Amino acid sequence: MKFLCLPGAYGSADKFQVQLAPLVNELLSDGSASFRFVDAPCEAVPPEGFEDFFGKPPYYRFIEPDEKETQDTDVLSRIRDFPDCDTAEDTMRELMKEGVASSVISTHRAIQYLFDIMDKEGPFEGIIGYSEGATVASTLLLAEQKRFQETGKEPQIKCGIFFAGWPPLDPSTFAMVLSDESDLMINIHTCHIIGSLDPYVAGSMALYNTCEPDTAYIFDHGKGHTLPREKGVIKELGDVIRNMMVEASA
Repeated sequence: MKFLCLPGAYGSADKFQVQLAPLVNELLSDGSASFRFVDAPCEAVPPEGFEDFFGKPPYYRFIEPDEKETQDTDVLSRIRDFPDCDTAEDTMRELMKEGVASSVISTHRAIQYLFDIMDKEGPFEGIIGYSEGATVASTLLLAEQKRFQETGKEPQIKCGIFFAGWPPLDPSTFAMVLSDESDLMINIHTCHIIGSLDPYVAGSMALYNTCEPDTAYIFDHGKGHTLPREKGVIKELGDVIRNMMVEASA
């Protein structure tokens, strides 16, 4: 199965390939999968104080504010004070309340950018996204569903793997999709790799809640907003993903 791989905000294809290397090597070991890593289309600068966290440049993003008047309009500038509400959906609503800039232009551009790659280099049967890349990957899946309904073009992607993601954006309105206020649902097999110590885990659970529950799997590696690397954890995760791939291809 061929996977399209989307890095997190302020990452790059090369950095994501290093981060994901243990899982990539596990799935390459028996020929289960192949991988295409892509850079996001927007050049970016990390928030003040986070430069060391994201390593050396270049830095890229898929989604950026339509208007860049102040950093306060960028939702990523709010993660230092991530809210903690009764439900995952309430937490995301609180995070996205007034003052967050719209990101219609860059989101639309990112989806078209990925569609172009899929048309030229596909078919891709799977997609992997980390953090912002998971949000964009899930948005792409909804965009494929929407395109199928409007034009009859069959979706390429049969399964999605999300590391520490947030919910998708509605490909029509570009508003965040929350399961308690939207009927939109990702209808393919998905695997959600979360860290129970991730301070933003509510975002991962809100993403999980937008997916078909009968074919959505949760894998908790027990750490933070990171990708798992321990040998035993990777072997277990690899087996979970292989089983999902078989079911998705049936």
